[in-house]
This record gives sequence, structure tokens and C-alpha cells, in this order.
Amino acid sequence: MKSLLEFAAFTVRSPQLAADRILLASLPREVVWTAFLLSVVLNSCVYALQQILFPLPPEVLLPRFSPGAYFVMVLALQAAFVAMLSATGRWLGGQGRFLALLAVITWLQLMQAGLNTALIVMFLALPSLAALVNIGVNILVFVILLHFVKAAHGFDSIWRALGVVLMASLILVFALLFLLGLIGPTNLGFPEHV
Repeated sequence: MKSLLEFAAFTVRSPQLAADRILLASLPREVVWTAFLLSVVLNSCVYALQQILFPLPPEVLLPRFSPGAYFVMVLALQAAFVAMLSATGRWLGGQGRFLALLAVITWLQLMQAGLNTALIVMFLALPSLAALVNIGVNILVFVILLHFVKAAHGFDSIWRALGVVLMASLILVFALLFLLGLIGPTNLGFPEHV
């Protein structure tokens, strides 16, 4: 546990070097996929805890998922996002393969589960401060993501990594909108005019 915390602190201080260490470890496929599933399970548990401690009021028109549905949704979205990061990065001249990107993104997701758990505790004690820290954590996670994508693809510029992340995100959003259009809002429980 101590070594994981030390590596998390190292990741915050030097995300590029942390990504290089993960990539040089050449983890077996089974280890990467198991860690990925663990990260999704942990994030689903954090989501369930948030739903229990901070339930959304009924007037907020946001979908509410069961932990199982959330797990399936996050699993599919994360795998699709990693595939898009790999494809768009190689299209821009990068070298990152799916498994390498899955390894670094999985570590980021494990870190995020820990950070979100700490934020829940902070929200219980100091909600105003926790809201500010939450913004900082989201910025930090995004910066680490850019460095991880840069390292995985072997880019010499963080701007190319930003381009890859933006392209992958846009492709995923458009694909989701297309799927939602096929399914229809009423089948998802939304009013037709939304």
C-alpha cells in the first residue's frame, strides 16, 4: 500500500516519468485487464457511495444509475475512450498501442478512485473547501492524462497529446449522441422534448 501511495505522489510530481515507468514495465495483458476491471469496480463503489451520501434532488433531470449499470457504462466508455486515444494518436503519428494506453489510463483511474474517496471524506467535513479542491483535482487529472498520452505515443509535444485527447473525446461524444438518437430519449426515461 505504501509503495502505491509513493508512486501516486511520484505521478503527481512527474507524470511523464511515471508513465514511462508503467510503459517500461511491459505488464502482461492479463494484469492490465485485471487492473482495468478493478479500477472500474472501485470507481463504481465510489459512485454508489456518492449516491448514498449526496443524493440528487428529484427535480434535477439527470439520469440515476444503479451501481451495476454504472459499472457497465463506465467499462464500455473507458474501453472505447482508450481505443479512440490509440487510433487518433496513431493517426497523428504516435506509436501508442491499445494495451500501453490501457495500462497508463488504468493507473490514472485507480488514482482517481482514491482521490474521489478522499474528496467524499472532505465534503463531509469541509464542503466549501472540498468544492475548490475538487476543481483542482479535475485539472490535475487532466494534466496527468495529457502527459500519459504524450508518453504512450512518444510525442515530443504536449499539444499533440491535447489534440489526441480532444479528438478522441469528440468522436466518443458524437458516437454516443448517435446511439442515443437511435435508442430514443423516451426509452431512456427522458421526456420527449429533452
